[in-house]
Amino acid sequence: MKFSDYKDDIVYGFNTRKGGVSSGVYESMNLSLTLPDDAEKVRKNYELWLQSLGISPRDVVMGLQTHTNHVVRVDESNKGQGLFRKRMKDVDGLITNVPGVALVTYHADCTPVYLYDPVKKAIGMVHAGWRGTVQEISGVAVRKMEEEFGSNPKDMVAMIGPCISQEHFECDRDVVDAVHAMSVDAEEMISYDAPTGKYHVSIAGVNRLVLQATGILEDNIDMEDTCTYGNPERYYSHRRDGKQRGGHCALLMLCN
Repeated sequence: MKFSDYKDDIVYGFNTRKGGVSSGVYESMNLSLTLPDDAEKVRKNYELWLQSLGISPRDVVMGLQTHTNHVVRVDESNKGQGLFRKRMKDVDGLITNVPGVALVTYHADCTPVYLYDPVKKAIGMVHAGWRGTVQEISGVAVRKMEEEFGSNPKDMVAMIGPCISQEHFECDRDVVDAVHAMSVDAEEMISYDAPTGKYHVSIAGVNRLVLQATGILEDNIDMEDTCTYGNPERYYSHRRDGKQRGGHCALLMLCN
């Protein structure tokens, strides 16, 4: 099954850099809460983006991401955290079975992983940078949904959204060693560029392998992993532009 087959059950999105009110290096739909863009413009960007998805800003839940593999269950009591209330610290994954609670993670090259269990009616939203990826946060989220909601991975569908591609994710041996230390064999996701002495890793591909290892069927994992680095007209990229850029958000919500 495709993630998009469940559009009547869930709302999901990932903003491009178009359609907002920010200017300069943040042009135009910057949703980063930590970069020095004008705060009023960022709030307006959230209003515009969430309005396009039919979601109230008051229903959003965000954590303070620090590249961990910490996944937290949230509900109605967490609404507003991030935009109107203090965020939970060291949280890079959110799960819920409550309709109307919009799970949001923020990104600027890191991989967004969307999870939906159509049987138990539960969702998960994950921020997987390379550090979270090698800590197998995608698998942690699936297991958390099993524990909290009784989800069966074979029933679940997943989607991996826009992120940096293998071509543009250049790294040193320390990252490769961390990938080799994972519970999955991800050797096929690693390449070496002899002229530069650098390695390249498909972070999206590694997350796919982690999801498959939990029991999610390969045919139930959508790869919508358009490269953020390689599409400057459409996406911001930390690797490409450093802090001279805006930020994206990924969102997933159960319909009422």
